[in-house]
Amino acid sequence: MNEFSTYEFVVAQKIEGRWIWAKAGLLFFYISFGITALIMGIVTRLIAPMIALVPVCIWILVFFTWRYTNVEYEYSITSGELTFAKIYGNRSRRRVLTLQLRDAVRIAPLDNGEHSAKATAWKPELDFSAISSATAPDIYYILFEHKGSGKKGESKRAILYLEVTTRTLQICRFYNPSATVLTTVSR
Repeated sequence: MNEFSTYEFVVAQKIEGRWIWAKAGLLFFYISFGITALIMGIVTRLIAPMIALVPVCIWILVFFTWRYTNVEYEYSITSGELTFAKIYGNRSRRRVLTLQLRDAVRIAPLDNGEHSAKATAWKPELDFSAISSATAPDIYYILFEHKGSGKKGESKRAILYLEVTTRTLQICRFYNPSATVLTTVSR
């Protein structure tokens, strides 16, 4: 395996559950904002400027808020370093965490067997999710110690849920063979 190769995988968040409610709430907010602004324009007799201003204000609101309802999760592995990022609206990327695969305590499938029991027994304090849905196939978890960025620099137990591919498992096995549990995956 090439030591300096890079592997990336991106998965889009499925629109279900709280994401449906977030989109519905934002749509309600946009509509109620427009109606409220027009009513204020009628009451103050400034309807002409409001008719011109309301669409521009709504467009600005949509531009800055709607992207948070379209989330993609990306993880990339470069030389044994896994970087997890969230991409909002295909425009802005926010790096959430970076960890060395060799520092992982366990990399295993999230099933209803002994592997899930070990994840629960770990009692993680931090939870990171890079899965499209709770029912997605090939969900794995990575248990690790998350190094604090504060002044004390304390570390907390953390868990990262991600959808894996065969290539991801090969790379994890290469960098941390003792902690990686291999199974057959669909991708």
